[in-house]
Amino acid sequence: MSLSGFIVRNWRLKIAAFVLAVLLWVTMRLSDDRVSRLSLPNVEVRVEQVHRDWYLRQAPFPSTVEMSVSGPIGELLRVAMSQPAIVVRVDSVLKEDSVLTLIPDWVSNVDRSSVTIENFAPSSVRLLFERNKEEEIPVSVRLIGALPDSLAMVNEPRANLLFARVRGAASSVDALETVFLEPFDLGSVTGPGRFEVPVDTAGLDGLVVSPTTATLTVDASTRTTRSLLSLIELAGAGDDLALEPAAVTVTLFGAEERLGAVDSAAVQVLVNVDPEELRRQLEEDAAVRVPLTLSGLPRWVGGTLGVDSVTVRGSGTP
Repeated sequence: MSLSGFIVRNWRLKIAAFVLAVLLWVTMRLSDDRVSRLSLPNVEVRVEQVHRDWYLRQAPFPSTVEMSVSGPIGELLRVAMSQPAIVVRVDSVLKEDSVLTLIPDWVSNVDRSSVTIENFAPSSVRLLFERNKEEEIPVSVRLIGALPDSLAMVNEPRANLLFARVRGAASSVDALETVFLEPFDLGSVTGPGRFEVPVDTAGLDGLVVSPTTATLTVDASTRTTRSLLSLIELAGAGDDLALEPAAVTVTLFGAEERLGAVDSAAVQVLVNVDPEELRRQLEEDAAVRVPLTLSGLPRWVGGTLGVDSVTVRGSGTP
């Protein structure tokens, strides 16, 4: 019989016999009480607790070590499969740059009644600390979107939280100028009210902020309009330049309380064009069309112009 024929013949029986042999070997090894030694590379070192006055600036260095364990081989295999870790809890800090010697008591996921943790390589880790600091930081409101067309703002939206207590690494706290609330969408407002808005903690690098929410008061009312006639101003123009028309209708819109307080004299319709440039153009053309801009409107009051441009002529031009 050829070698290939011998292998193929009764192959199921041969595989079953091989598997049984492996199981018997593993069972015998697991029941072996002789002491063996196992080295586990890349055992994680992590710090789970630090004294409240201090902040851990970065992960331990090194972040993994090699750990040597001795005991019955069955127990060693269980240790290898349990993914042990070295968990450090720092109850006190003597200096910012500290070196800690690793001890077996810090190893987790290992039954130390059945195995012995012999040593670590390296035997110590370096930890860099920074003192914690607590300070009151101003809170800023962020608004996005716009009110529905039927509403207008009466007053600036305001939060009941002017300052927030921030605690964390001193360097991070000192660099923080303000704490923002999460953006509030004015488009979601259907009328005056108070809204709970969370503090935006994204990007605060582990800083602890208290409180974590603020109440935002939005004072809105029905939008109304008001019209007025305003003279058009051309800064630096003399009697030699004439505007057609010389005045334009301005339609203001906003809350009634806001519109009633608008100073008509402060609302300006301007021609933002250099008069000398106009004069040069008028030497070639009888008339020049120029755009208008609206200025002088108070906060939360909008406005539109009856026309967006006017004609400028020389005063002597027919």
